Amino acid sequence: MAYELYHILEISFQASADEIKQAYFQLVRKYPPEKEPERFQQIRFAYNTLCDPKARENYDAMQKHGAQVKNFIDQAEKKMQVEEWENAIPLLKQVLVLAPRIDVARNLLGLCYIHTKNWDFAVKVYRALTKTNPDVAVYWSNLGCAYKLQAECLNDGDFSRIQLYHNVRESYQEAIKLESFNSVPYLDIAETYLDEQNYSEALAWAERAIGADGKADYNDFEALFFICRVHFCSGALQKIEVIAKRIISLLPKNSEIQQYAASRFCNMGLEIAKIATTSANFNMWRSAFQFLKAAKDIEPNNFGIQEICTKVEKVVAAINQYENLSYDYLINQGFQRLAAYCLTDYFNFYDCPEERKNFLNDILTEILASPSSTIFASLERMKFYYPAVYALNIELFHRIEQVACVS
Repeated sequence: MAYELYHILEISFQASADEIKQAYFQLVRKYPPEKEPERFQQIRFAYNTLCDPKARENYDAMQKHGAQVKNFIDQAEKKMQVEEWENAIPLLKQVLVLAPRIDVARNLLGLCYIHTKNWDFAVKVYRALTKTNPDVAVYWSNLGCAYKLQAECLNDGDFSRIQLYHNVRESYQEAIKLESFNSVPYLDIAETYLDEQNYSEALAWAERAIGADGKADYNDFEALFFICRVHFCSGALQKIEVIAKRIISLLPKNSEIQQYAASRFCNMGLEIAKIATTSANFNMWRSAFQFLKAAKDIEPNNFGIQEICTKVEKVVAAINQYENLSYDYLINQGFQRLAAYCLTDYFNFYDCPEERKNFLNDILTEILASPSSTIFASLERMKFYYPAVYALNIELFHRIEQVACVS
């Protein structure tokens, strides 16, 4: 029945606030809760809806345009499911023209603004929603998300970024007050501190996320993996393995969750390794190895992960040996330069083939100008003490040995 709540209170659609209140008390006397509990509940619900101006406006709009509103929202949600955010916006605006107080439409509109990077509009929507619905945690979280994404688009030195991150944390803390058991807002706050390189605060908020629901289990994987990221960014590489063991202790055995955790570590390791191949930062390789090793520890029977981990481990071993070799006075200086060349060549750091060729020729000229005894002694020492470096280009070292024998 259309406008049923008005019929329940036995008033007209145009009734004033005083008339609604008067009708309610009259009906409560007529149908007290002790004698007519079901009828009383209907009267109470009708009164609570119609005495609140916002709720009444929503109700009236839905009674008048309900079918249209539902149709527009359904269409908008279908567009959003296939990520056609721009096309969903006009549909949701049509809803709000017909029913300005429909919060579900406003929330969907805010999400569309977030995904289309219209940060100011998104913030405006969610500030309005949190003002009228301060007890709805998801609106505070979405407001925090809008501020956070807006901040991440700004440069590090931009003062506006500092203020936006302040707004982010305030918004997420409001969500935490309403749903302290939900770990997501804690982690979102931790992300802001990580972005500001405030590692101690990032770790503190991540640990709060783990303890949010009062227990530690596999559901805390995201928070623990985030802690590994913090340790990577701060250079505390040895702590990654410690956290990985903590994760392994919480994961169910032989499960899809275990596979998912291993793939996350593996993908992170590969991502770091790709960066390492285009930079001269050897610590990046060490970081990549720590993540890949964690993946192998989580899923030891995954041969694909084992193979990748073994390759990166060899690279890390060569890097570690090179750093010792470069200070070894028993190794000819030309061979020290050659070891550096082998690493650079392995990672393809040279800008052009000509540069690579000239650099190698210069090194070989220096080495072959040395006495044969010095060359053989350096080669033997490299084979014995620095086999990982030697293995980077066995053929090259062997050719040097052959030339030295002839000369």
